[in-house]
Amino acid sequence: MLPSEDRRTDVSLSFLQQKAIESESRAIVVLAGAGSGKTEVVARRVQRLIAREGAGRILALSYTNKAAEELGERLSSRVGAESERVTTETIHGFAHSLLRQHSTRIGLPVEPEILTRDEDRVELLTQWLNSQGLQPPTDPFAQLRAIDLDRARRIDTPEVEDWRRALASLPALDYAALLDAALELVELKSVRRQLGRTYSHIVVDEAQNLTLSQYLLLTTLMGERDEGPAVMLVGDDKQSIISFAGADPDLIKQFAQSYDAELIELTENFRSAAIISAVAGLIAGQLGQEQPPSEPHAAPGCIEYVSGLDETDEAAKISDWVEGLLQKGLPEESVAPGESLKVRAEEIAIIGRSASALRGTAQALEARGLVYSTSADAADWLEGLVGKLVLELVAFNAAARHVSPQWQLGRLIDVDPELLKTREQIAAAIRAHDNPLIAALAQLVDETDIRRFIESLRTLGRHSDGSTSDLASWNIDLEELEKAWRDYNATVDRSSQTWGDFRLYCSRRQRGSAALGVQLLTVHKSQGREFRAVAIVGMNEGQIPDFRAKSAKEQAAELRTFYVAVTRARRVLLLSRALCRTTRYGPRSTTPSPYLGFAQRLTGIRNR
Repeated sequence: MLPSEDRRTDVSLSFLQQKAIESESRAIVVLAGAGSGKTEVVARRVQRLIAREGAGRILALSYTNKAAEELGERLSSRVGAESERVTTETIHGFAHSLLRQHSTRIGLPVEPEILTRDEDRVELLTQWLNSQGLQPPTDPFAQLRAIDLDRARRIDTPEVEDWRRALASLPALDYAALLDAALELVELKSVRRQLGRTYSHIVVDEAQNLTLSQYLLLTTLMGERDEGPAVMLVGDDKQSIISFAGADPDLIKQFAQSYDAELIELTENFRSAAIISAVAGLIAGQLGQEQPPSEPHAAPGCIEYVSGLDETDEAAKISDWVEGLLQKGLPEESVAPGESLKVRAEEIAIIGRSASALRGTAQALEARGLVYSTSADAADWLEGLVGKLVLELVAFNAAARHVSPQWQLGRLIDVDPELLKTREQIAAAIRAHDNPLIAALAQLVDETDIRRFIESLRTLGRHSDGSTSDLASWNIDLEELEKAWRDYNATVDRSSQTWGDFRLYCSRRQRGSAALGVQLLTVHKSQGREFRAVAIVGMNEGQIPDFRAKSAKEQAAELRTFYVAVTRARRVLLLSRALCRTTRYGPRSTTPSPYLGFAQRLTGIRNR
């Protein structure tokens, strides 16, 4: 959800925000703290660049598909058709678009196969190692995660080389290989020259999440000083929390030094109420980044603390808190004069260090009939069984020789995957299903034209006597699939549309703002979002911070994770913990998180 301060185009800007928007430097670094209005700064700068006479296209790169879509929608609402001059993409999406245009220049097929699921990658790695007389790893999923991290950091190992050879044997690419191939393309002078003529400016949001592999693609595209497109990086190293995936916040500093970039720091928090901003400032100081004094927020805000006897009791008290907010609204002392106390369920978030930390809360909310949503991504994009089967049929048509689609189809309809190796077998198994809506799907199995396949979905269930709930779920999923197809159809030429490309597009889709109810999120999933009220669960030593953080670097990463969680809150922040936790050794007393001390230093924290 976009910040309320950012939804208006007439919002007043600070001097530093205006400076970032109007800068004429060819290399700019904007260090934008949490709640500093960076999304509005990015949008306003792109608007200004669009308005410049003779300016080329603008490439706006975001960390997530959802953020890229939101920026595109914001620009479209403000500048109309002129927004078509802006390419809003993720870095991987941009890399894929390069390959679609130029893949044959580096010896790849016109439409290289993209492996998006770990099951497909594990299958390929295992088969290739066996073909070479090598022993597959005991845990191939863990092996691939280690390989991905090494590739993100540009570290060559024997395992990385084995995986590259396995991919080349198909040939195929995965997400990391997309970046490698795109870099190889951009290193060609002819491609770089063409891109330089196309894009006059590049804006990169959430730059603290850049990996070395992504950074090299970006800087190679930029070229030497004064050679290629002008580049602005926008990020906050205090919010760099995905080092496990290779992100390196120091790359922002490296860029600033290498390109003598203009440095602009946005430190004022326009999002969070005064007391929450104060806690964020204390954390920033602990991270070595003292925040300059600023005008206190008009809303005082509220920080609350609650402890449960055990994790079940903690979850119950969090549910009490949620019910209280929905029935009575925000505490009157937390809001600005004239601000509404009413709060919707979607404006409340429960944040945990891990998904397991949220399970008890989910059960407690469900027991009370309170609607909630967990973080939505490509894995849970569609909610009904029929919709998920349709997506697996797309995957089967994209790569029929891989076992993953058959395995997924078998799991969904409870049939042995060994009996689903041909179209005829798949159609027969679906037709024999006792759910009439699923059985009706069999008529689409033999459709090999993707456009006719999508068009035929509308007729599915029209004459079915499926249950009301099944039909309702299918209608919701059908809307999602048709919207995905419309968006895909609008951005990809008809001659270039393939099953594989649409499958990749779907794998990157997120339900995003369609999620209803209280939001249950891990800290990593919460990044880039904000809520009027936030609860952070599990405030115990060993949970937050994580018990595995031993080194100074790891401990700093944990503190940045807490900073991100705290700064998701706009008005109310609840910190909760269980006094006793169930472990494999039985019940164990807990020790409060040292991070509670940041809130305890301030007056006004309330015990519930």
